[in-house]
Amino acid sequence: DWKLALLQRLSVTEILNPGLLLEYHEALLFIRVYPDDRDVFNIARKECADFGRRVLLLKKEDPDAADVLNEEAIPETSVSYQYDHTTVAELVKWYGDALEIQWEEFEDTGKLDALLPLLASWAESDGLDLAPISTEEWVNLARGNGGQTGLQWLLAGLEKLRVPYLVKRQLYDTLELPVAWQLGNSTACRTHARVTSGKPYVHEGPLLRKIENFNEEVKRPLERISLASPQSARQLIKTIRCALAVRHRGLYPVEYASPAEVIVARCNRGYQLVLFGMKPEYRLPMESDYAALIIKNGYVIGYGVGAILFDQCEIAINIFDTWRGGEAAYIFSQYLRVFHQHFGCTRFRMERYQVGYENDEGLQSGSFWFYRKLGFISENPKVRALCDKEMKKIKRTPGYRTSIDTLKKLAVSDMYYTMKGNPERDGDAFPLTGLSLNTTRLIGERFGGDRKKALAESATALSATLNCRGREQWPAMERLWFERLAPMISLIPGLEKWSAADKQDLVALIRAKGRPQESEFVRLLSGNRKLRRALEKIAGD
Repeated sequence: DWKLALLQRLSVTEILNPGLLLEYHEALLFIRVYPDDRDVFNIARKECADFGRRVLLLKKEDPDAADVLNEEAIPETSVSYQYDHTTVAELVKWYGDALEIQWEEFEDTGKLDALLPLLASWAESDGLDLAPISTEEWVNLARGNGGQTGLQWLLAGLEKLRVPYLVKRQLYDTLELPVAWQLGNSTACRTHARVTSGKPYVHEGPLLRKIENFNEEVKRPLERISLASPQSARQLIKTIRCALAVRHRGLYPVEYASPAEVIVARCNRGYQLVLFGMKPEYRLPMESDYAALIIKNGYVIGYGVGAILFDQCEIAINIFDTWRGGEAAYIFSQYLRVFHQHFGCTRFRMERYQVGYENDEGLQSGSFWFYRKLGFISENPKVRALCDKEMKKIKRTPGYRTSIDTLKKLAVSDMYYTMKGNPERDGDAFPLTGLSLNTTRLIGERFGGDRKKALAESATALSATLNCRGREQWPAMERLWFERLAPMISLIPGLEKWSAADKQDLVALIRAKGRPQESEFVRLLSGNRKLRRALEKIAGD
């Protein structure tokens, strides 16, 4: 086999050109995920495991050339980024002094200078104000010889402040602190970013480029879906955090992922999709946000997010560059399949950025047509008309390609996919903004802008209306969410006239928002048509 012979030859060949070494690295990762046979898979796996040695050899021979590989997130290189507090605190917990403030890139230290007095003792004030030393020099002096890096000292000082966590997070994030991360040969490297998996799926035939019946594939029952064990859940959270961090990316559901709700779905062809629910205190009021990790043959190959409201899921998905020549349509079908099977979503919405709006990469790759061929349509009727016109040109003109200017026009609208009803008359997205603004208006007009009073009095009144006995005995997160949602729910006119059964359903739904797994809330909300009609009316008033 020519591919096996070539890999065997390359395995004993030194590569001292950084560009060629990176190309070889990407080829190995692709082969690891889409192997032709077990022999090819095994040699690619061995080469990946030993890749750090190649980088160290290049550093020894030509250090300046090796610097080109920084930010590529491969072994024995570094990445630099302004990580948010939640992320950097976890990374430092896992990787310790491998992360440090990148002082040479930190030009404006004014905000840190203003924060330091909160971390110093009173007797150090004059040194902070008057000493002729830099911020870096003062931090190095302050951290002493206890073995901490400047970053570790700063995070520890923030942790000791007697203020709520959200204040600490905000204080750190406003610093815009550049952090350098020496990856070494850790599992955070792209090369080693994998999870335990079974027997690898070998592609004896060609890759699956097209889906014959996309809708039927989404409906097909999953092979297996289950909650990860606590230990596995924590490891998977670490995996997605690192996979995003080394690529300078982040997702809100990942920042506050809950080990109590990590859902693992096993699909065909060696794929797994992992969904991450959020810790109850950080969830959104009505929507339910889930992050997703896309895994193939144990390797992390992409990520996404799904925001669920009633039966609709707003989705975004990103396959990492290395694997975009793989089975994109099939991966996307499995993505929708998991949200449909587990949560009952039947309508999927995609923001226009995903199809090319202010996104050159999306325009160049023809993202609009990729999603249109799968059944997604534009929400804007004018864009749908332009799409129909372009489709006629494509059919009657061999080799015709839609121009970039036209693709820009096609990308001005969000797109959606519906599994039931008429796709062009499936209704608009739920008016979430109107619901939120009317809640703000209520608090301003009825409670004079006093939010603490609004939450407490609304919860008391709603508890009486819904006959909530023993609310003070509920778990803390359930009590918290009853209070949080009370002002919004109190906007419903005639709520006191609802039947006892409808009131019980509403109480169960509110309590589910504070449960360890938010999946229960998603299903209860999707099935509560009475509540949806009531909230839509409030949002539209």
